[in-house]
Amino acid sequence: MGRSILQRSVRAGPGGDTDSRKRWWNLVMVLAAAVTGRMFIRRLLRRVRTISGDLAEINVSDEHAQIAQHRDPQEVTQLVNNINASLDMLDRERQFASNIAHEIRSPLAGIRVTVEQAATCPGEADYPRVLESVLRGVERLEALATALLLIARSRAAQADWEQIDLCELVRHEVADRNDPISIEVICTPGVEVTAMRTRISQIVTNLLDNAQRHAAHQVQVRIGRSNGNARLSVSDDGPGVPEKDRERIFDRMHQLKNISQRGGPGTGLGLAITRDIAKAHRGAVWVESSPLGGACFIFQLPIAAP
Repeated sequence: MGRSILQRSVRAGPGGDTDSRKRWWNLVMVLAAAVTGRMFIRRLLRRVRTISGDLAEINVSDEHAQIAQHRDPQEVTQLVNNINASLDMLDRERQFASNIAHEIRSPLAGIRVTVEQAATCPGEADYPRVLESVLRGVERLEALATALLLIARSRAAQADWEQIDLCELVRHEVADRNDPISIEVICTPGVEVTAMRTRISQIVTNLLDNAQRHAAHQVQVRIGRSNGNARLSVSDDGPGVPEKDRERIFDRMHQLKNISQRGGPGTGLGLAITRDIAKAHRGAVWVESSPLGGACFIFQLPIAAP
């Protein structure tokens, strides 16, 4: 009987050692995971503190800068990319605000000088010319204010969207204009989009104003379909846009130099507003060479669902 118990104990011994080793191995793995996790978290926190410090320095310096990329985990790399994109956007907005301030100061300075000269010698002032000069400055300020308001509203609520027949809208906009150069409209019937009518009307107005400013004798509008998209193009026979400038002209306040313009320069915001509205409608706008010999601005957005 005693021998039987001893034999069972001996047989149970190796199994007990195996279970013990497993428990020790599991404990070692848990401890190793805990240590590794703690080291990873500490390294991650150091990196976050570094990013925070870099952002603080950028805020203090008030200069355009970027967060340096390291060999970070994918999530941290994505965070740094998003921060750098935001910094780029803020820098563009800061530059835009500076440009707008300059543009507003110019007409204000002109108005001030004109009024001060008239006030200094009231008996010698040519008041019709004074009022004409002041009115030009006010019109310039009004155009800038209107453009800024349109930029602020370019991403309005989708609740205001509706189904629009592009041909009908363009013909209506052209009929309401009084342009020095007649506009030829060529339409494919039934091209409909889901959009904000006032915003699409603003795009049409901006592109037609631009074409009228640069055209020599012809302005043409075409509406059609292309690869499941509605496409509206406005062409002119003016000097065109050099290839190196075809992206920059959509920057806010950018205007081409040495290009003839009818009616004087614009605000430099029309094409920027057009692109903002296009993006808000999941569309795109770009410029290429025109079959008429000048520039062809193309606005494209998805066809309305049936």
